[in-house]
This record gives sequence, C-alpha cells and structure tokens, in this order.
Amino acid sequence: MRITNGRHWIGLPAMAMGLLLAGCQTPPADRPLTSEVPEPPSFVTPPETCQAAAVRFGLGLRVSQQLLEEMRQRAGARLARTVPAVEKADPMQDTARLNVQVEPTGRVVGAYCG
Repeated sequence: MRITNGRHWIGLPAMAMGLLLAGCQTPPADRPLTSEVPEPPSFVTPPETCQAAAVRFGLGLRVSQQLLEEMRQRAGARLARTVPAVEKADPMQDTARLNVQVEPTGRVVGAYCG
C-alpha cells in the first residue's frame, strides 16, 4: 500500500476555481450595424450571345476560314458556319451560332444569328 502526503490534492481546488471563473466571463457585446458593410452583389444582364450587325465588314468579301473566324469573334458567337444564300433558316435555332450566307461564287451576302 502506498501512502501519499496529500500533495496531489492541493492543485485540485485551484483548477476547479479556474474553471468556475472561466465560465463566468461575459459574452462579447453585439456590434451595431454600420454603413461599412459592402453592398450585396448585383446581377448583370449578359449581352446578347451573337450580334450579326457587327460582321457587316465581311459583306461582299470572298469567304475563307480566316474571314469566318474573324466574323465569329466580332459577332461574339460561340461558333460560325457557312450556309447557301438560298437555304431556308434551320428550325434548330442556336442563339450562340453565326450563320454566314454565301452565294455559289463564294461571296458573303448576309449573316444572321440562330
């Protein structure tokens, strides 16, 4: 049997007192709202996905891959394609697609989105 002189019991009341005092702290006061709070983000209306009016520079030019790519970029379209000038509009409309109307000689005669 081991006998101790009670030294382990000396720290117990001090630890209990520390825990008791830690629980008595007051919570932080709420801050009032100020004008320093940033505005919430707003939604911006996206521009049209394709603007055929921006490709008027290409009317009358001979179609090429470089011209088609430049027209696509200026129109802001996702993709571009050539269609015969006499072809009816495709029923599958894609607002992000530029359609360049080309006559049989290879000259650009029109452009539309869809």
